Amino acid sequence: MNIMILVGSADVKSHSLGLGKAIEEKLKELGAETTLINLVEYGLPLYNRSIERENSHDDITRRFLDTSLEMDAFVWVTPIYHNSYSAMLKNALDWHHSTKFPGKVLGLASNGGNRSPQAVDQLMLVARSQHMLVSTTRVCTDESDYDSDLNLSDEDMKIRVKNFADELLTLTNKVLSEN
Repeated sequence: MNIMILVGSADVKSHSLGLGKAIEEKLKELGAETTLINLVEYGLPLYNRSIERENSHDDITRRFLDTSLEMDAFVWVTPIYHNSYSAMLKNALDWHHSTKFPGKVLGLASNGGNRSPQAVDQLMLVARSQHMLVSTTRVCTDESDYDSDLNLSDEDMKIRVKNFADELLTLTNKVLSEN
């Protein structure tokens, strides 16, 4: 099972990346193959509808889209910026515009805002537009859940990540077995 984890923080080192890595570690422990993309380092250009229409993507975008098509499930991780998800993640999702992922499973996670679910709530609408199946367990953290090296350290949040990973894999296995 292949799962792409998109981390949408504008910082190279961030709590969101720490959360993405914690989720990746748990998914791997449970037998999944993962591809974690820290979008700030990946170098996706700003979404351009003309490029999409003409199918004249640069190598980075083409690799991103081709890799995305190989995935069985996705995890979107975002910091909370202005009570919403990040522009970095939005840009990556815009590149997914023409592809869509009907029936693919999605897990949602965020960091910031006192564990506020605002960003993941909004991302559910985006997932609906891509015809994705959203896992019901979400992970919403705050900076107090991390150590000084930006690793997830709160024990309750670690349990939540385990439950999140378990549910994501269970749902994905169910979908794969029906196709």
